[in-house]
Amino acid sequence: MYKTHFRLFACFPAAVLGLLVHLPVIGQHPEEPNKPAGSRPAALSDASEPSEPNSPSSNGNTHPNDSLLDDQADSRIPEFFDICDHIFSTYVTEKGLVKYSALRRNRLDLLPAMRLLKELNPLHLMALEPNDKTAFWINVYNLCTLQLIIDNYPIQPKWYMIRYPNNSIMQISNPWTKVYFWVQGLQYNLEEIEKEFLLARTKDPRICFVLSYASLGGGRQRNEAYRGSKLDQQLDDQVRQYLFSPHGWSLDRQEHVVSLSVLFQTKRSVFLESEYASIRRFRDYPDLQRAWLNFLARYLSAEDIQFLENTPVSFKMINFDWRLDEVL
Repeated sequence: MYKTHFRLFACFPAAVLGLLVHLPVIGQHPEEPNKPAGSRPAALSDASEPSEPNSPSSNGNTHPNDSLLDDQADSRIPEFFDICDHIFSTYVTEKGLVKYSALRRNRLDLLPAMRLLKELNPLHLMALEPNDKTAFWINVYNLCTLQLIIDNYPIQPKWYMIRYPNNSIMQISNPWTKVYFWVQGLQYNLEEIEKEFLLARTKDPRICFVLSYASLGGGRQRNEAYRGSKLDQQLDDQVRQYLFSPHGWSLDRQEHVVSLSVLFQTKRSVFLESEYASIRRFRDYPDLQRAWLNFLARYLSAEDIQFLENTPVSFKMINFDWRLDEVL
């Protein structure tokens, strides 16, 4: 009898060990944060990828230290708008020129904004109204442009870039395509932000004149953050400021010539895809020129509009001024 009990007891640890071998290891961390572990059920490992570049994965797989998809947290987007408000009001004048020298000395002022921009939850942005999203991405673009210039300020001219001023953003190698910024845990360059999140989604030509290219020939920085609640007023204000500057537009009544910023030409696809291309006013002009005139009519005086409606005009482009948009 004792021998029988001893044999049963001796077999018990082996049976327990056998069970333990087949139990899953609780809390096992995958080798790659974006790749499921080999023992993950097929129902999870076969989950489809999100359709939006900033959309969270539907299977809930995240890095243990990644709080981007914590949809229970309060949105920090209002905080981002407030920080942008402080930066723009402090370092941008009412005329849209930037105090780069002061910002360079106090460049740590940009750190909280850039850090917060990286940590923002994509779910909170997706929940915003369209105007709020547009305002967000304009602020992102202009803020990242400030960071780009400050990282290279004072700008050092290159001998082979003699076509551009010594302090031009063009002296920085591939500023719009090769410099990346963290936004909501992903990296984007300025061209992607402009084309994918602003122009393609809004099809609004006004966007072309509010984005800062850090140049006198481009849209001016605004000394406040853009906000969805007053976005239309802010956009129209910036467009008027730009158009009635030496870089925007002019009308020679004697020669019957309209001079326009070269931005009207380089951003022609935006005008052709906008509502202004379908308005039949100025129907004697080609599609692109008709879109230009319909857009201008929103901001011109009644006298100028009447002249353009009754007098055939030709167009010429104003050369772009690549000098840095800084306070001297």
